[in-house]
Amino acid sequence: MLKIKKIIFALFILSGMLFSTFSQDPIVELTKVEKETIIAKTCSLLKKFYVIPEMAEKMAIHIKKLHKKGTFNNIVQPEDLAKQLTRELRLLCNDKHLHMYLGSNPERRDVDHKLRRILGQLSEKRKNYGLDRIQIYEGNVGYMSIHSVMHSKEAMMKVDSAMTFLSNSDAIIFDLRVNNGGDEAYMAHLFSYFFEKPTHINSLYWRSRDRTDEIWTGGEVPGKKMVDVPLFVLISKNTFSGGEAFAYELQTLKRAVIIGEVSAGGANPSSTWVVYKNLRISIPHGRAISPVTGTNWEGVGVKPDIVVSADKALKMALKEAKKGAEIHSKQIKDKLLLNYKKFNADTKKAEQLFDENKIEEGQKLMISSLKRAVKVDLMDRSTINELGYSLLGQDKRQLAIAVFIANTLIYPENVDVYDSLGEAYLENGNKELAIKYYKKALKIDPKYPTAIQALKKITGKKEN
Repeated sequence: MLKIKKIIFALFILSGMLFSTFSQDPIVELTKVEKETIIAKTCSLLKKFYVIPEMAEKMAIHIKKLHKKGTFNNIVQPEDLAKQLTRELRLLCNDKHLHMYLGSNPERRDVDHKLRRILGQLSEKRKNYGLDRIQIYEGNVGYMSIHSVMHSKEAMMKVDSAMTFLSNSDAIIFDLRVNNGGDEAYMAHLFSYFFEKPTHINSLYWRSRDRTDEIWTGGEVPGKKMVDVPLFVLISKNTFSGGEAFAYELQTLKRAVIIGEVSAGGANPSSTWVVYKNLRISIPHGRAISPVTGTNWEGVGVKPDIVVSADKALKMALKEAKKGAEIHSKQIKDKLLLNYKKFNADTKKAEQLFDENKIEEGQKLMISSLKRAVKVDLMDRSTINELGYSLLGQDKRQLAIAVFIANTLIYPENVDVYDSLGEAYLENGNKELAIKYYKKALKIDPKYPTAIQALKKITGKKEN
């Protein structure tokens, strides 16, 4: 462990040295010619990539006029010019994704590219891939704090683990009050837990490609769908970009209640381009388009359904979520009772059919009833097995066999269901079918002890 810590520490020291070197790029003081080059390149990039061509033209004209007037004459530091140009551009477009800044020199980036990637991955791990905290509050209210919504295989594994933890919640609060960005793939994956079928949540138009990409949730999730669970999203004036998309999409689809402050108002996805040496510009070259509103939150932010200061948002959300959780819990209980009555009536009818020697008809009804009970979370493999053994204990062997058959059809990969069915057939005096299902159990687990012992007892020899 000590050795690993030393290696990580060494990487941080090395990265600091490298990044320090790159931050001291060749630009020290800007010359008149360099400023002219920067202005010209900035205008060119804006006109080529900015998502709204008309606005790009206005911005280019604006900074050219300022340059001609001598507005930038006394600016010699690259960082000062970057700040001034950012202010001037935003005066026209108010686009918070648009800004200029100093970065590493791309001409020398190959030196530290791999190290940057390694350190970036390490940083994401240490931040738990943006997932800050999960817990269950009083009233069975789940809570998930998400600081960023960056998509990666590792991040999705964390999301799935978190959703497993929250899967029995009667309401969920997502806290995005300090979330400042990410991508749509994260939302598409997470939102798949809350929609029954694939759902169109957003579209992104890309100017440079003149193409619109639709963002949809998936149909399946690794865990449990929570399509009826009430959702609440906390936002603040600092919630930005991808964090805003998270709230806006759930709000417009009427799938969540948004609580807090009006968000920052940045909806246009951006990329960065080199302007001159280590001077860069972030240009929004895409536009979010809601399938519901046909627009987005650019410049106006996401407006909460319940407006409250950021520091009081969680308290308000817990109050509202507890109400929603109580309603959801009652709905679950009512549905469970209704399903139980239906299941109970079907099993009694199936038992009656067996008593009337209508074996095939009774078996079909029992199997379909159990399949439905599993689908509505009334029964599972264990409770079906318990029911089967209970019927065996009451000497209702044919009915018990129907129950065990249902379990093999519902859980075909489980060893225990075949072992139990073999036992039921054996008790009913059908050694041939008992052997068949004990052998099926051993195909799944060759060392399954009860199946081995049962076959040895039936056949008088050890099963290979």
